[in-house]
Amino acid sequence: MLPKRRRASMSPTIRKSVIGLTFAVLLFVGGFVVVGYSPLLNIEKIEVYGLHHLTLGEIEERLGFEPGDPLLSLDQSATQRRIEALPRVQSVSVERSWSGVVVVDIIEHRPAALVMSEPEQWALIASDGRVLSYGLMSPPDLPRISGIRAAGVPGSYLSSDSSALLSLLRTMPPGLLERFTSLRRDPATGDLSGTLNSNQEVIFGDDEQLPAKVVALSALLGYLEEQMRTDRVLDVSVPERPVVSTS
Repeated sequence: MLPKRRRASMSPTIRKSVIGLTFAVLLFVGGFVVVGYSPLLNIEKIEVYGLHHLTLGEIEERLGFEPGDPLLSLDQSATQRRIEALPRVQSVSVERSWSGVVVVDIIEHRPAALVMSEPEQWALIASDGRVLSYGLMSPPDLPRISGIRAAGVPGSYLSSDSSALLSLLRTMPPGLLERFTSLRRDPATGDLSGTLNSNQEVIFGDDEQLPAKVVALSALLGYLEEQMRTDRVLDVSVPERPVVSTS
């Protein structure tokens, strides 16, 4: 005959502790459901900051929530991804507060240059190579980049042959970049050059030492202006020894 199994039993103290813990968990979960989805914790107001070219309507279409929705149902990461899919958006943060206010803070890309998308049409480009617009027949006064593949649809990025020119864009201070009407890459050699709004030609050469070349160009332009000289060609391909010529 098999021995009888002894029935496990808990002491009254342990049993009370387990019951108490179970009750506390149920109370917490129930409280979360009641409080989290109570009208007291609804979204009361949505504030959007940082819009310059984008419209409020474009942002509202991608929020995924509206006033009156439960505050705790807000998926901040999903909202950020939807808004960042807009070509003009560089970054976005979505913050909520227990007061029921949701703050959406947007940083837009700033157009840095133009790249041809199709004949006679120029797309706005950010300094990281993101395409911000379709081709424009009458684009703003920004440097026109050439010698690379055409720009794609808004939200895409320029092809890899633009990397040196984009590095040059990011290296130049705004005041210097504004003086350029065009920047070019020689498809055969990869050498970089540009034209200033004074019709002076700048030769950068290869994509090595771009920061030093930009510093050399700034200093050279300052010197020539002091001397009231209008040399046509400014060669900073060797930044330690810049060369100027009249033709």
